[in-house]
Amino acid sequence: MNAVASPVLIAEAIRYEKDRRLASASLYEFVKQSWHVVEPGVPFVHGWHIQEICEHLEAISTGEIRKLLINIPPRHSKSTIVSVIWPMWEWLTDPSQKFLAASYSGSLSIRDNIKARRLVLSPWYQERWGHMFRLSGDQNAKQRFENDKTGYRIATSVGGTATGEGGSRLLLDDPHAAQEAQSDTIRQSSLEWFDQVWSTRLNDPKRDAMVTVMQRLHERDISGHILEDIGGWEHLKIPAEWDEERRKTSLGPYDPRKTKGELICPERFGEEEIATLKKLLGAYGTAGQLQQDPSPSEGGILKTKFLQMWPAEKGLPPFEYILQSYDCAFTEKTTGDPTACSVWAIFTHEGARNVMLIDAWAEHLGYPDLRERAIKDWNTEYGGMTADSQFSRPRRPDRILVEAKASGQSLLQDLRLAKVPAIGYNPGNADKVSRAHQAAPTLELEMVWVPESKKNPGNFVSWSEDFIKELSKFPIAAHDDYVDTFTQAIIYFRDDRWFELPQARDPDERRVEPSQISNPYAA
Repeated sequence: MNAVASPVLIAEAIRYEKDRRLASASLYEFVKQSWHVVEPGVPFVHGWHIQEICEHLEAISTGEIRKLLINIPPRHSKSTIVSVIWPMWEWLTDPSQKFLAASYSGSLSIRDNIKARRLVLSPWYQERWGHMFRLSGDQNAKQRFENDKTGYRIATSVGGTATGEGGSRLLLDDPHAAQEAQSDTIRQSSLEWFDQVWSTRLNDPKRDAMVTVMQRLHERDISGHILEDIGGWEHLKIPAEWDEERRKTSLGPYDPRKTKGELICPERFGEEEIATLKKLLGAYGTAGQLQQDPSPSEGGILKTKFLQMWPAEKGLPPFEYILQSYDCAFTEKTTGDPTACSVWAIFTHEGARNVMLIDAWAEHLGYPDLRERAIKDWNTEYGGMTADSQFSRPRRPDRILVEAKASGQSLLQDLRLAKVPAIGYNPGNADKVSRAHQAAPTLELEMVWVPESKKNPGNFVSWSEDFIKELSKFPIAAHDDYVDTFTQAIIYFRDDRWFELPQARDPDERRVEPSQISNPYAA
């Protein structure tokens, strides 16, 4: 007599086959079902962000998307889904896919390679899809494993030797180390590697795909480079706290949150964890690593929210002293740093001396064009009508300040020969960040003014916009030339006693007015 399967066993077999088919057809279902294998002991927690990542990766698999950039905070399973689970899901339909995966650290990349291999070799995977391919015994190692259908997964690092290989899928997962992302030299090296090496590794550039997944660390990290310089990538940007921006890709809107500050997945990563991370990361890290926008909205070191707006209706106040501050770069190349100049005026407001930004520009100028521009600007007159509509004699700049570095020496020499009152300056031989910290109190005490726009009341003059933006993003902005002009001007004014910060001082201490200092370069 033939044994008859019980209804329970039949139901289990049906459920088993249903789950297998669902996992084969849906990456999200595959993630849910394989989670216990990839992350043993860690319960799977549903999150809309996981679904969105899966849908965009599926679009890679179907050919709808060929270049995908994902920016998401740490600890939200991005590496597990993108680097470990998705490649092994793709092998269910196309085991010939060739994955080349890189991270800033070879050990991290190898870690994910090991996880992916363990997933394929797990009883769970083998029972369901083991008949589709086998891993090759001679190419089954930590850094590289292959199957018998010509597919493989190779782990390497940014700048590693294995990047000489090719692939149909290039996976770049966290290409920058957080502690190294602020180094211009290291970061630039990573960008060059991305352009000259990594981006050339596709086996078929017309059909194959690239995926970059990372947290933002700097305005000019690889994500910034992709968005600002390259273009053509789908951008899945998921900030830790919703910032009220409605975002979409070619697949449509993807962020379902409706309340400002709402978290991605509070069940897994809640307010307490986010608050702890904010304390550890600070303003820069919070803006970049959590919000995926490396530009703190409230300001970094130089908090531009403290800038004061001088009303357009009042006219400019009488100026007591005018200073031009230069940061020089003798180059006409538009890809490098420009030469920047900001013009500052000392004036008295409510019985105390304050400082006002009255002009600013940044251009890529070669030499001697810069020399001619500097002499011309020194002859510019600023001011005129005062607050009470009385005519005040406009005045030329009293001094030109040039950062005392190699690129500024020629300008200094030529300006002095032209009888222009230029001096070289390096505030205490301090680095850029230290200078910013020195200048910040003057800003925070609301002693720095910018004129109001006449054409757009309630806003600063249009020519100041780039200047203010650069200050707000320092030290994670692409350029810091305006910042240099600002900090050296403020420190110069402070050291020359044009204004003082509120602090205890000896009332008998003699004040030396800048006007008392002789100008050896005057005619």
